This record gives sequence, C-alpha cells and structure tokens, in this order.
Amino acid sequence: MPQQDSVERINIHDSTEINQVADAFRNSLERIGCHNPFPEAVRIANYPSEDWLSEVQRRTPSSTGRPLEDVLREADEIFSYRISTKHPRFFAFIPSPVSPMSWLGDSLSSAHNTYAGSSESGSGVCAVEKSLIAWIAERFGLPSSAGGQFVSGASMATLTAVAVARDQRLEAELRHRATVYISDESHFCITKALRVVGILDSQIRTIRCDSKYRMDSDHLRRAISEDLADGFRPFLVVATCGTTSTGGIDPLNEIADIADEHGLWMHVDAAYGGSVAFSSTHRPLVDGLGRADSIAWDPHKWLFQTYGCGTILFREKSHPLKSFASTAHFCRDFEDEKEPQNPWNYGIELTRPARHMRLWFSLQVLGMDTIDKMIGRGFELSVLAEGEIKRLADWVILAPTSLAIVNFRFAPHGVDEKLLDQINTHVSKELAAENIACILTTLLDGVVGLRMCTINPRTTDDDIRRVVRALGSSAQGAYRELFKARD
Repeated sequence: MPQQDSVERINIHDSTEINQVADAFRNSLERIGCHNPFPEAVRIANYPSEDWLSEVQRRTPSSTGRPLEDVLREADEIFSYRISTKHPRFFAFIPSPVSPMSWLGDSLSSAHNTYAGSSESGSGVCAVEKSLIAWIAERFGLPSSAGGQFVSGASMATLTAVAVARDQRLEAELRHRATVYISDESHFCITKALRVVGILDSQIRTIRCDSKYRMDSDHLRRAISEDLADGFRPFLVVATCGTTSTGGIDPLNEIADIADEHGLWMHVDAAYGGSVAFSSTHRPLVDGLGRADSIAWDPHKWLFQTYGCGTILFREKSHPLKSFASTAHFCRDFEDEKEPQNPWNYGIELTRPARHMRLWFSLQVLGMDTIDKMIGRGFELSVLAEGEIKRLADWVILAPTSLAIVNFRFAPHGVDEKLLDQINTHVSKELAAENIACILTTLLDGVVGLRMCTINPRTTDDDIRRVVRALGSSAQGAYRELFKARD
C-alpha cells in the first residue's frame, strides 16, 4: 500500500548532500541485487526455513576468501530474516524506526573507529560527548554538577547506576542487610543488574502499582518503614519513567520526597520516557525527573537512533569515580592523578566506541524542531488508535494510554476469561501471519491484552484505521468459530 514518506521528508530535510549520500548507497546496493535498508520491508516478519538455519550454523569461514559481491549478497539474505521494527505497521516493541541520519552517523563513527575511552586518544569525540551529556542533563532538569557517559543501552546504564548507588549509599559491612525497592512494572534489567552487584532476590522489595500502573508511593513508604523496623538497610529505590507494558510514569516527585526523607539513592529508568524531555508540548509529563541521583536513557528508543546508543547520567558527575576510577603504569601518559578526566574512569567499559556521534550527527542535521515533531507524532497516533478501538464493539481499553502506548482487549460480556485470552492471542498471531501488523500480547492484571506502541512517524492515519479494522474482523471471526465449534 502507498506510504506517506514522512520520516524521509522530515529527516532528510534540506540536507542535499546527505540525501545524495543516501541515494548513492541505495543505488550501489541495487546494482549488486541487495535490499535497500531505508524503506520498510515487504514483510513485517520474515523467518528463514529450518534447513537454511541448519546450513548456516554448520558453515565455517573460508580458508581462501570469497568474492566481495557474493559475500554482500549472502549478508543481505542473512539480514533479511528479522522482524522489521522500522515497518510503519510494527507496533510491538519500543525500539524505534531508525533515522537515516543516525545510520549515516553510525557508519561514519565505525569508519573512523576512534577510541572514546581516553580524552587524549579521542580528544574530539570525547569533547562532543561531554557537551552532549551536559545538554541532555540540562533537558532532564539535572544541576550543572551532573555528568555521565554513553553506554550500549539501559541494561549497562542500570548496572553502572546500581554499582555507584551501592558504593555511595551502602556501607560494605551492611550489604547483607541492604534492601532495594522496585515496582511490579519495573523492567527486568533492573533485577539482573542488582544480582550482578551482589544484591540477592530476597533483598529486593516489589512495590505494587496503582490503577494507572504507577508505583504506589504509600506502599513504598510503608515497605521502607517496615524494613527499618526489622533492622534492614534501605539504600536504593528505582522509579520508572515510561514502563514497557503501559508507558506509565511513576510519581517521580513523591518518590523523590521519600528517598530524601530516608537517604535513599533514587535511580530512574527513563530508557523510553526520557525522550519526552525533548518535546516542547509533552515535557511536563516527566516533571521530577531532574530530582534523580541517576538516570538511564536510550536514544535508540524514542529518538530514532541505531541500536547501541544509551546513556547513564548522574546528579553529581564525580560519583562514579569511587566505583570505577583506575589506571595502570602503561597509561601514565594519558592520566592526571589530580583530575582523572578519562571516560574509562567514569564507567565499566575500557574499550569504548564513540556511540554518541550518531546522535550528534542526527541532531545537527535535523534540528530539535524536527525531533519535536517526530516525537509528537507518536502521541497523535496513539490518540487516534485509542479512539478507533473504542468504536469497536466488545473491545475495552485496559490501561490509561500513556507515552504513545495503547493497551486493549477483545472482551465480550459473559465469555470465560481463558477463552478470551485465547482469542486475543489468536488475533495477534493472525495479524502477523497475514502481514497486516505486528502487535504482541502482554499480561495486565492477569489477563492477556494487546499492546500498540505508535512511535513510528512513518505510520499514517490510514495505517492505524486499517489495523484496527483488521483487529475487529479477526476477533469476531475467532469468536464465531469458537462458538460454532461448541455447538
């Protein structure tokens, strides 16, 4: 079906030279019979056969080498087997469709292969990273004392943050009595990171969420008080700004008040929702974000960057030094003991690519007005999707629509919940099989629901309407077949 070319219209903007580079790349791929990485794929999900998988897994590298064009064609086939997150009717996961500007910026970074772990060896890219981090921190509302660095994503950002929180707030001899507070909608990377830094599952308190799927601050306060009375040592609370299932935003200011009262480190998982700080219209939604001690944010989610572009920010830029500052005799020419500026002293990684340059490139070419419009388009599409779903008979909205995430369920009155779970699961699978849309299921309050994340600015209003019609048709068809089988 024809697609409105909104991202290329917005993203390429007036940059003629960038457009020419992209066109040249397209043409070179077409000459050797490869797919174009910029337009959406023909199929949203493309899977290889079992025979192909078995053959590929048995192959070993050639001893003599192969012609470049043959290898490129094979690589093209390998890359073609995937779920296309850039497709305008892909609504399943949060990672966003990639701007061609990010792809080009990432390609330039890879070509130059600059080491970003040392200010001496990568002075240019390290200066840009400091500038970007300071600018992002300001947008999040952090003070001028803030700092941080780019990492691979929210998992690494969270691991970095909880290690620093442990070292800043928790005495070594009390680690066995430590307690941490997360919500039942927190991302599972939080628990993984806590385990890595030595926190046992028995030390993690899961705080229930309210009817809007936000951390219940009253329950948090009671849990901390109970742990203190029992001789535990609360030291960390993890809030979420944009939960994966519903897009819910925890009450950041209330949680910050509780953290201040009890001396807890407050980390905010803003991997998804942090991007709203760059929206002139919707920025008030993330009020309180700047009160955090640390923040994880992923530009490769809602700022249209290629994978591997994440950030960790700290309220005080010096805090990570206690956890990570180190050196060796062979680094003496790159170190200043009084002023350890090298990025390797502020995080886990020593070998660091210049991950941030793709974001810098995108922002320089597009400008913030365009980024603002692209983020705002996600909100517009979610409002349209919710409205269209409400017009369908026997459908319900399961959670407040937040941060361009809509949760809903086919639920005619009087039908057994387990049967409804089966029907909703069937709808998800049928729409994917027919290449109509990729909409996966989730569990909310124990029932299976469908979830749409509408952050692709290439998605048109007609796409949304077509998909919602297909949802209704598929569900009604499954409903009729179910009762026909019963009769």
